[in-house]
Amino acid sequence: MSASNTDDTPETINYIGFNQDSKIISVGHKEGYMFYKTADILENSTLTCEGQSLNHLGLNNCLIIERLFSSALMVVISQKDPRVLHVYHFTSKNIICDHRFNKSILTVRLNRDRIVVCLEDCIYIYNLKDMKMMHNIMDTPMNKLGVVDLTSKPGNALIAYPGSTDTGSVHLFDAINLSSVNTFVAHEGTLACLKFNQDGNMIATASTKGTVIRVYSVPTGTRMFEFRRGVSRCVTIYSLCFSCDSKYLASSSNTETVHVFKLEKPEGDDKPEAANESAGWFDTINKTISAYMPTQVLQVSEFMTTERSFATAKLPGATRTNQVALVSNKNQQYVMAATSDGFVYAYRLDPEGGELDLIKQHRIGPKTESCRISPLGTGGKSSDSNQTVPNMDDPDDFPPMSHTSG
Repeated sequence: MSASNTDDTPETINYIGFNQDSKIISVGHKEGYMFYKTADILENSTLTCEGQSLNHLGLNNCLIIERLFSSALMVVISQKDPRVLHVYHFTSKNIICDHRFNKSILTVRLNRDRIVVCLEDCIYIYNLKDMKMMHNIMDTPMNKLGVVDLTSKPGNALIAYPGSTDTGSVHLFDAINLSSVNTFVAHEGTLACLKFNQDGNMIATASTKGTVIRVYSVPTGTRMFEFRRGVSRCVTIYSLCFSCDSKYLASSSNTETVHVFKLEKPEGDDKPEAANESAGWFDTINKTISAYMPTQVLQVSEFMTTERSFATAKLPGATRTNQVALVSNKNQQYVMAATSDGFVYAYRLDPEGGELDLIKQHRIGPKTESCRISPLGTGGKSSDSNQTVPNMDDPDDFPPMSHTSG
């Protein structure tokens, strides 16, 4: 996500996002990056952060900042050359390795096993231990939005990305065994957003129309839930996020409303196998008829099965972009929205739903005075290319490596 940059406007923020477990907010700006702990946002009246200027490395205008959980390992994509992936250790101020591609990098996802790099027409998979390329998925359907996600659970690395440019099909790929897993149609229109839950057994999807959000089981692709985001007008879905217990799903868009959906089966769903068989029979008939008149059947099906949002949170206004997360803190769920105009808002998720109350608001980004910005260092590339990453649970145990791909 790139943007113009001036000293007097919030467009100095190029990138904003939550890490894999929603414990960290990452901000990329014209000189470097900042990290904020979501627990601090909820508990402290004055917000502090960690951050560095990367001008000494020539990495000004950070377009993408992705951090591996709460470790010191992160990746940086700079406007200087958006085709280069920089893997960076921010404690030692060392670039571990660079990888150059023939097109701009649109999205990067990390877990403890893999780094996934998405270009508009292919996806590259790297082994986190030694930063070597494991596989490249070539000639993927054109994906100019960079729609992709990676499961975060250890030992599990499923990638989801659009399987078609004509329909909203989802393709699942196993990044550990390097093999295709499944393809299923999630929407009639093309995909705009998708997101795994933390266990990697569910995925939420939204199309470019943005009116209906669906949840599917992974890897089978069986539809589990279907929700109508709001009124029928089309919107652009910016982000989707599950709660850590997968009981809630939140979505944000180019409107000022954040929607929260409750993931629970309707009463009576647990009972009868006969009812489930009947529902399965109806679904089979529905799919058969859909082959002949898909648009009409889809509209009737959505009318019959979709549910409205369980709760909503109101942002002060629409922004250029935003990201939403469901954060658990001291046995309480919160909805947190970070916006490109330099604010983060926290709302307490009431068990009864409804319109949620704003309980915290903080300024974030390069204009915040409380952020501890590290001074310019002398970080550079290490010449030791044989080291690996022995302990990814230790934030300080990421020895530098040097590896550059052409």
